Amino acid sequence: MARLVRAVRVMIHGNALRFSPEVQPSGYAVLRYVIVHGPTPPGAVINGLGMDKSAVSRQLRILKDLGFVTSVPDPDDRRASLYAPTDETLERMERLRLEIKADYSGMLDDWSDDDLETFVRLLGLFNDRIERR
Repeated sequence: MARLVRAVRVMIHGNALRFSPEVQPSGYAVLRYVIVHGPTPPGAVINGLGMDKSAVSRQLRILKDLGFVTSVPDPDDRRASLYAPTDETLERMERLRLEIKADYSGMLDDWSDDDLETFVRLLGLFNDRIERR
């Protein structure tokens, strides 16, 4: 497990750099959350990622300054903001997703269909159990 966690951290760091050298891994995590859940308030990002409020606020400010997210007043609470990805961000992330998919494909191209199906099934079960904890 420790090897897997280290490898995933290295991959996340590399993906953040590939997206933009100006985005830290924690900012990349925040950005991915906003892409999936946006428009979203900072509190949802904090709860969804289990990150510190000040860290999320800082990363959202950086992402906004870099032009990767926008913010608008929350219609339910005008004192709060909702964050959403820009169109450029969505396009850039889609290109990166295709690159990452090709990377994974290269890692698994010599696996049999049965091995891949078993891997996907077991990984799904493992993730489900982790998420239920």
